[in-house]
Amino acid sequence: MANENNGSSFFAGLILGGIIGAVLGLLFAPQPGDKTREQLRGRLDEFVSMGKSAWEEGKEAASQKGAEIKAKLDEARQRFD
Repeated sequence: MANENNGSSFFAGLILGGIIGAVLGLLFAPQPGDKTREQLRGRLDEFVSMGKSAWEEGKEAASQKGAEIKAKLDEARQRFD
């Protein structure tokens, strides 16, 4: 279980670091404001898409774990019946 938590913490840190790095890079880049806003919109769309993908993967993983736990619980109940 400890490995699962470290993996999610690492993933969260990776996403947060990417967002902070992208925003700072765009804010300090010497270019017109219109171009910067366009790039920010593009990056935001990218991150939203990544977030939706991660959400769906998480839902699927949770569903699978729930099914595994339910199967083990049913098996344990059958042993006691």
